[in-house]
Amino acid sequence: MIGKPHAKMALLQATALATLLSGAAHAQSESQAAETNTRAGLDTIVITARKVEENLQDVPIAVTALGGEQLKESQITDLSQIAGRVPSFTYQSQNSMESEIFIRGVGSVRLNGATADASVGTFIDEIYIGRRGSATPPIFDLERLEVLRGPQGTLFGKNVVGGALSLVTAKPQFEFGGGGYVSYGNYNTIHASGHVTGPITENVALRLALYQNRHDGYAENIVRNEELEDLESYAGRISLLWNLNDNMTLNLSADASTEEGGGPSRHSVDNPFVPGFGPVSPNLISQDPRTNESPYEQYARKETAGITARFEWDMGPVTATYLGAFRKGDGDARWTQAGAGAPPSLTDSTLTQLERHTGITQEIRFASAQDQRFRWLAGLYYLDDNTRRQSRNTAISFLPGGAGSTRDILDGDNEFFQVGVSKNYAAFGEVAYDITDDLTITAGGRYTIDKKTWDIEVVEYSLGPDGMDNIFSTAPVQGEYQVSTDDKWSEFTPKVTLDWRFADGKIAYLSAAKGFKGGGWQGGAANATAAETPYSPETAWTYEAGLKTDLFDNRVRFNLAAFYTDFKDLQVELLDDVNLVLVVANAADATIKGVEAEFQGKPHDYITIFASGSYLDAEYKNYIDPLRGIDYSGNQIQRTPEYQFNVGGNFEMPISNNVNFVANADYGYQAKMFYGPDNTNLEPGYGLLDLRAGIAAPDGSWSLQFYGRNMTDKLYRVSIIPFAGDEFSAFGAPRTYGVKFATSF
Repeated sequence: MIGKPHAKMALLQATALATLLSGAAHAQSESQAAETNTRAGLDTIVITARKVEENLQDVPIAVTALGGEQLKESQITDLSQIAGRVPSFTYQSQNSMESEIFIRGVGSVRLNGATADASVGTFIDEIYIGRRGSATPPIFDLERLEVLRGPQGTLFGKNVVGGALSLVTAKPQFEFGGGGYVSYGNYNTIHASGHVTGPITENVALRLALYQNRHDGYAENIVRNEELEDLESYAGRISLLWNLNDNMTLNLSADASTEEGGGPSRHSVDNPFVPGFGPVSPNLISQDPRTNESPYEQYARKETAGITARFEWDMGPVTATYLGAFRKGDGDARWTQAGAGAPPSLTDSTLTQLERHTGITQEIRFASAQDQRFRWLAGLYYLDDNTRRQSRNTAISFLPGGAGSTRDILDGDNEFFQVGVSKNYAAFGEVAYDITDDLTITAGGRYTIDKKTWDIEVVEYSLGPDGMDNIFSTAPVQGEYQVSTDDKWSEFTPKVTLDWRFADGKIAYLSAAKGFKGGGWQGGAANATAAETPYSPETAWTYEAGLKTDLFDNRVRFNLAAFYTDFKDLQVELLDDVNLVLVVANAADATIKGVEAEFQGKPHDYITIFASGSYLDAEYKNYIDPLRGIDYSGNQIQRTPEYQFNVGGNFEMPISNNVNFVANADYGYQAKMFYGPDNTNLEPGYGLLDLRAGIAAPDGSWSLQFYGRNMTDKLYRVSIIPFAGDEFSAFGAPRTYGVKFATSF
């Protein structure tokens, strides 16, 4: 791929960053201390999935936690990289502003409407991130990442129907320390991150974290001689911890990030099972899937920033917590939607998008002491989300035909202007009572009011190139229009859990929980009537039984969860093939049944092994496509493989008094997955293998490792846009490898 002239300068900057944050003296990393309390055998992981600190194994919720050190070791920088490590979790990406996260078959495809909500909520230090791409910063300097599966409608803000991704940033420490790493790999990859922390005064501690990640393009536009799927990303965070007195603490943090590149590449793949005008792919200049032939410039840029304040007051029997935050995200992208770049392709179409998002969060809650038989938590929540979104479709068709023909509706230039404002109010609470020393019942609920206003204007710039006798604008627009509308939805989402600690380190639980996601309006409606018609909220009841066990002197950990989810008015994205637009419609209902298992073992002091997997039976029931009257009942739910698994292990053995040999292997497999409810376009099953090996200090003060991702160079797709018998596909990253040096003090 094409190199960048400043790659050497970036490498020098990254090396200087790691050197600055290194030191000869070493103490245990504070992030390690925060995330684990080492016992004989496996570590104890502390999480805050229920807003209080608890041992992961004591929490009656299906949750996977990845610690800060694990994230650093694996160089995980975005949510797509955890997909193979968490049961029932899948991730795809249309472009930099439209990522798709599904947990247990529940998720959102494209948030192309300014009022659309995600089914899986993303939270940073408990603050809800309203938009998937434009407002989501990179992952760096975390204490841990928690993935909660199933509805979390009681304690988590906004409308969490499918699950929650909770990112907990590392906190300032009153003991001076720091650490950092720098890596260099193929595609001129330079990845570095570092932090330093310590006391400013007797009562104030500070933490500064910096991040850089860049690489050349994995794909190339051979028409314009430009690289695509490249990255240039920087981020920073500063955090302050102030102990106001013995009972009051104030945490303040501010972060910012910037990211840019050529954006995703799409390459045409013929679908032999769907008739069309004829395959586009044989007409391409190159059959290499890592090539793109669009005549248009493509790019992806975004900036994020946020300020969060957290105040805690321990009043003895009650602790009060206040959370206030402001977050913003700006994104710009242009990408080829369905074009081959030169005749005789069907059409050259490019989509230019701009999104500006701001979110203001206010939350106050009170919690009783946790060391008593009866415990409770209650609070109030407010979220003000504002999203401005522009989407411009410019297309030129090479099909024959005149006015009113198929060619006509594939020629033209139009733009959608949207403003969506969502105000979310909620009151929530949860109580727990120890019926006996080993049996506890927990019940809670959240009452949510979701108010939304929406304004959209559609402008036609052109009906096609000069000299054409077109009468239509390019699909889906049937004509210019302007709509202003609003609506309100409300819902009570209860949850009840019974957990039984039947032996030391062993817990079984039963739970029932309801999830809710608000309604909204189409982001690309063909006319005013369709634009002002909202789609309804979706609700789901999930019933779950689980088992968590620590066995054999804490050297084996086995967790199991089985669940049944019953959806009402499931929001489904489907293709309106008359107006050539993706729309959100409510399926009648759907059911999802599944089993998830997670295993960790330490058979020897040098060896740790792990495995996880899930099996899902996810299908639509009584679902008639409202656009075409097609019966999809019994079809597999989109973006949901029937099964997936992950296996691997860590090995660490002394080779001298001062040096250990370290190695890691991680393999994840995902079964075939359908991209739409019609079960026509699919991605076959595939597996990805990651490896690491090197040397490290026994006390963890430094390490030098070689790493490799997707070591078999598997070609797999992360997005499919079906069009006229072809699949315009975006592919996952190829094999990447390099060397990484890390240090801490």
